[in-house]
Amino acid sequence: MNKRTLFSLFLILLITITAFNVYVQYTASNDQLQAEIKHLKQENQQVIKERNSLKQTLNEQDPSKIQKHHEAIVDQVSLFIKTAFVHKKETYQERKKIANSIMSKELVNTFFPTEMYERETKTSVDNVEVFIKTGNLPNNHATVLVRLTHTLYSLQGDQKQVSPVFLELSVQLQEDHWVVTDFKAVRKEKNG
Repeated sequence: MNKRTLFSLFLILLITITAFNVYVQYTASNDQLQAEIKHLKQENQQVIKERNSLKQTLNEQDPSKIQKHHEAIVDQVSLFIKTAFVHKKETYQERKKIANSIMSKELVNTFFPTEMYERETKTSVDNVEVFIKTGNLPNNHATVLVRLTHTLYSLQGDQKQVSPVFLELSVQLQEDHWVVTDFKAVRKEKNG
């Protein structure tokens, strides 16, 4: 083989290797670029989700909306207290109807277990104070503390028993109004 042929073969080999290296580099660079584009798109979607979540949180924490929810909760809890803890024979049926819209069915059954009022007592409440302890208003739930003075009167005589009561209520937004779903006595003291 002469030098020219050998040189030509070497030159072709060199051009082929260079072309192959350029192709491999381009392909690797293109794959890396595609992976980076995919990663940036995912990051962009995550940032959009976070931004929308923050917008929603900001919107839900609008002071006027919070105040509106607080007022609605206080109104419903006050109505619950009057309905559940003020017992009179004359208003039993009316209170039972109201109870169906402001408390869970379990609580209705607890406070109004019979068709007619059968007790020989009547009760009243005074000094009702309502405090919203915790609220997760975006999830439509809140915990409310209520302090009141509960008075039990005997219909058989002039006896009366006054008790300070402290309750913790769970309220939940259902069908555009707040409903008391559970309660427990946190502290109950009897005064003679």
